[in-house]
Amino acid sequence: MKLRLLGPLELATGRSLVSIGGPRQRVVLSVLAMNANRVTPIDLLIQALWGEAPPETARAQIQTSISSLRKLFGGKDGRPDAIQTRPPGYLLEVAPTDLDSQRFTDLVAEARGEADRGRLADAAATLRTALALWRGPMLADIDSDLVQREAASFAARKITAIEKRIRIDLALGWHEAICGELAALVEEYPLNERLSEFWMLALYRCGRQADALEAARRTRATLVAELGIEPGHDLQRLETAILNRDPSLDLRPTGAVVVPSQPARPAGPRTTRHPVPGAVPRQLPPSVADFTGREAHIAAIKQLLAEEDLDEYAMRIVAISGKGGVGKSSLAVRVAHELGELFPDGQLYGDLASPAGEDSTTTLLARFLRALGVEGAAVPDDPQERAELYRSTLAGKRVLVVLDDVTSEQQVLPLLPGSGTCAVITTSRMRLSGLFGAHWLDIDVLDAETSLGLLAKIIGPARVRAEQDVARELVRICGGLPLALRIAGARLASRPHWRIAALVARLQDEAGRLDELTYRGLGLRFNIDLTYRSLAPQAKRLFRLFVLLRTPDLPAWTAAALLDTELAVAEEVLEQLVDAQLLDAVEYPGERLRYRFHSLIRIYAMERLLEAEPVAERDQALHRVLAAWLAFTERAHREEYGGDYTVLHGTAPRWYPPDGARLVAADNLMDWWDAERAALVAAVRHAAAEGLDELCWDLALTSTTLFEVKGYYDDWRETAMLGLQVTERAGNRRGHAAMLYSLGTLDLAQKRLPDAEKRFAEALGMFTADGDEHGRALVLRNSALVDGMHGDSVAMLAKYQESLALMRVVGDRMGEAQVLRSIAAFRIDEGDTDRACELLDESLAICREVGCLRGEAQVRYRYASLRMETGDFESARRELARVRQLVNQIGDRIGETYALYGLGVALHREGSLDDAEATAQQALALARMIGERLVEGQVLYLLGEIGLARADVVVGAGYLTEAETLFEELGSALWLAKTLILQSVPNAAPGCGGVAVQRAERARDLLRGLQSKEAARLLAEFEDAGTLAESGAGGP
Repeated sequence: MKLRLLGPLELATGRSLVSIGGPRQRVVLSVLAMNANRVTPIDLLIQALWGEAPPETARAQIQTSISSLRKLFGGKDGRPDAIQTRPPGYLLEVAPTDLDSQRFTDLVAEARGEADRGRLADAAATLRTALALWRGPMLADIDSDLVQREAASFAARKITAIEKRIRIDLALGWHEAICGELAALVEEYPLNERLSEFWMLALYRCGRQADALEAARRTRATLVAELGIEPGHDLQRLETAILNRDPSLDLRPTGAVVVPSQPARPAGPRTTRHPVPGAVPRQLPPSVADFTGREAHIAAIKQLLAEEDLDEYAMRIVAISGKGGVGKSSLAVRVAHELGELFPDGQLYGDLASPAGEDSTTTLLARFLRALGVEGAAVPDDPQERAELYRSTLAGKRVLVVLDDVTSEQQVLPLLPGSGTCAVITTSRMRLSGLFGAHWLDIDVLDAETSLGLLAKIIGPARVRAEQDVARELVRICGGLPLALRIAGARLASRPHWRIAALVARLQDEAGRLDELTYRGLGLRFNIDLTYRSLAPQAKRLFRLFVLLRTPDLPAWTAAALLDTELAVAEEVLEQLVDAQLLDAVEYPGERLRYRFHSLIRIYAMERLLEAEPVAERDQALHRVLAAWLAFTERAHREEYGGDYTVLHGTAPRWYPPDGARLVAADNLMDWWDAERAALVAAVRHAAAEGLDELCWDLALTSTTLFEVKGYYDDWRETAMLGLQVTERAGNRRGHAAMLYSLGTLDLAQKRLPDAEKRFAEALGMFTADGDEHGRALVLRNSALVDGMHGDSVAMLAKYQESLALMRVVGDRMGEAQVLRSIAAFRIDEGDTDRACELLDESLAICREVGCLRGEAQVRYRYASLRMETGDFESARRELARVRQLVNQIGDRIGETYALYGLGVALHREGSLDDAEATAQQALALARMIGERLVEGQVLYLLGEIGLARADVVVGAGYLTEAETLFEELGSALWLAKTLILQSVPNAAPGCGGVAVQRAERARDLLRGLQSKEAARLLAEFEDAGTLAESGAGGP
């Protein structure tokens, strides 16, 4: 049996995969395999499965899993003793050749030896073989933190092997061949400077100095944006050398290096057989001269068809699928040519694009038989007898059969040889899932660099270099589709006087784009139309309606709304479109499947929509989807808050699939929000454009749950402004007031206090005039926060009390809990800890009653503040640990920022300065990332305190200066005063007595203008200290 770890976990016997079992067995096998031929302690298996909280039955469960795995390994031709009990755990015994990770390690070592002996071409080939073992991220399907950590560590070896192989390729002068691959690698590993250096050097050696310098610029921009650092010295030196055309960059002779024209073939009887006497058909059409890219696909096909260790009776089938025009036929023909020596008895080729059916298959059988030397008169008339003679004729021969443009499995089955010595490659727009035992290979569009390479081969590299940016735009318009690129390239090649910009200008109009992408019988529209016409009526209708939604990708339930049907039915129709390659299915983290169009197929779909779908039915379908967005978003809000709390709703209709309950649940809530964010914003745009004012404002307001928790302030502002505009045009007073409230809340979050005050006042006036008590309660709650930031505690407390009473009248339980928590925070600042504790107890009880984890986290944060005020720092840290657990569970990044800040304060007050600083730095990074400016200032203040406590005056003063600037911008008078006080003490500004006095005076003025006990306390302490700044005044 073979174990494969370099990708999803697989256990194989011969050519068949063995079902490993459930998640627990897969984790156990993964850990055993990663420690193959070594004892794996049972404690390590427990940690991999359950982390720090194993159940009492952990050991029994592992023993059960081991027993099941032993049965798997002891199957036919297996080894029942492969897993042995060895104290303190188990040992999995695997031959090095049967474990792909060990095979990878051995091949890399072998390549190192070859390189050391000067056999660079052999070393490069060995490294390619090693890297071809990787089928994706190592053990990506295993849900275990321990396994993923180990896999990530092992994956670093892959990067090292890639770097070694690229270095050798460059030494061998293969820079042109690896440019496209390097572009993809740099995109995959944008922070790997070594790969960027290799790419720059390869581009330079290809005569593309400008592109090499642009690659350097992009790398620098990425490093600065992601890490805040400049590139290393090596990359900077290389950039300078490229700029100066340093001769040392040119390729140096490496000796007599022979580069093989064909890949090395495995030794053994499969590759040394001579052709049998008689006819040897060579039916392959010529490979296109401009074939570009697909190196990974070619390597995968060649590895499979050349593999020795397979069931000698089982025939190998590679089924290539992809959308029309993506280059399936070109790939199949190219790889078939490259495999010519491996199949010395011939290559058969059949184009099945003619009308499907038995006649075309039987006709092709006759042609194949004649090509194999069967006399025409000897070809049977009966289709079954033809297939039998065909299999008999191929028995024992090594023949490759290429079946192009297949439309169904029924076409292929009679054309399959019966001998394991033969192989078959099929191409189809549909995934031929009925070909049991086939290896399916789905190919996608070309990446940008490979597309440019293809264009350069068609029209010449000089024309592409002369209009590099325009050429990239042409590639973008063609969407990486080789057929579209070839048509565009053919038009340019036939008109050498045309500039690329001229064709790009003609392609800008989407309505005429498919007309432009036609040339002498080649046409993209005809290519897509062939597939569209083969669809069932319901699939055709969904294909047309799907284009109504202007968003990059969409979930399955939107199809249910478009068709006004159940989710299960819609998913089935979607899969028909995916099978036909008219839609792409994209899987995101968390097993979230979404669907999207290729840009050119979208244009074709729009043509069919306008042609076949009445306007009224288009509008109804779109309105159903928008109503579904509102229903799902409302449900997600209820899950987040434990009910329909802290939000207002309008009268717009909702649409919900009867079988859609599983889509929005408490355990996947934030995943759902994140997945749908872009589509949510697009839905609000749609609603605004359609003039659906009630739906627009309701959807915009309900969506703020996501925007606020995740800090998506740009999306929040855009959707609220759209709602504001559409409600104003429609004269919708309640919706308009709701959008003013939403924008005011956003202004408050971003600490634009004057704007927040203005919008809250306007919204409050409208809600009051219309008698909307819930609207009043929400505005008063947030308006009180503005008063608090200004230091007006009297006004703040009055608004909180009024809001609390209204929340209780309208039954907004979470609104009530929030106000109670805010009043408690005020009581903590005032030193009334007993009353604060009572209020927090009441708020926490409500949060638990309704099941709102976010609310519970916020209350516990205030409990931590209370514990710190009483000097119980250990309890405070426990509360903050619970806060972090809760906010991480719900994906609340703002809550995480505050929790880190609070923990930093607790650690500082305990005297743990190192831990306090490390925690504060985490909080600062997160606050800056999400734009939470108030807590950013508070963290800067904390870091200033820590710096001064360490007598590191320069660092401490620097943080305090930053905090002062930020609090000044925010208009946060209390925090500004506190910062000025700290800056005015003698050790905070040595030698700056005059400035310290000015800061002290300003702090006094600010505190005297604030109406709160905390401000009064600070002022009294400051003045009792005998004017701190003056006591340390004086010059140096």
